[in-house]
Amino acid sequence: MNPDTTKLRILTATEQLLGEVGFDAMSTRDIAERSGVNKALIHYHFRTKEELLAVLLNGYYDRLTQNLVAAMALRERPEEQVQDVVDAYADFLAQNRTFCSVVHLEVASGRHVGDIVARTLPVLQLGTAWLGQLAVNAGDIAELIHMLTSVYGMVVTYFTHGRVLSQLSPVDPFSPDALDARKRHIRRVVALLFEDFRRHGQDTERLT
Repeated sequence: MNPDTTKLRILTATEQLLGEVGFDAMSTRDIAERSGVNKALIHYHFRTKEELLAVLLNGYYDRLTQNLVAAMALRERPEEQVQDVVDAYADFLAQNRTFCSVVHLEVASGRHVGDIVARTLPVLQLGTAWLGQLAVNAGDIAELIHMLTSVYGMVVTYFTHGRVLSQLSPVDPFSPDALDARKRHIRRVVALLFEDFRRHGQDTERLT
């Protein structure tokens, strides 16, 4: 088997298991059974479970950052940029639904909080710098972080609790139509937040 193919099978199996049972409950034997790759070969490519988790997290956050940066550059008007970034974030999570489960389970376990924070911080800094450029004089850094946190919550919660939503909703919450509706709703809320954000910045500028 091609080494790249082998590594991909191992990583795919690991991703699935992390999203289903979490890091602590996942064993190398589980990965071997799911991937069809023997344990010795798994340890040849990845020395530990921690290394497997690190590779997966790095891949998630690298792809997320690339998608967000690309969305920020699509259009010039601030309101349109905000819409593009919201859509890019939601689309990424829709295409990588295990990502939310992995992060949620590892943060809840308390074991890899530092790893998650280390990888989330650059994304937060990217978003804060970008939003600060769009809404000059909008307020201090805490206000920027509050807005990003609100948007984060609206997007992430939908995917993190997908299994619950699937049982509560009369329609599949992850169907293309439902996802489009969710993005439209978030865009409307974010537009209101952003307008208030910019108005606050203008009021602050007049007072200085």
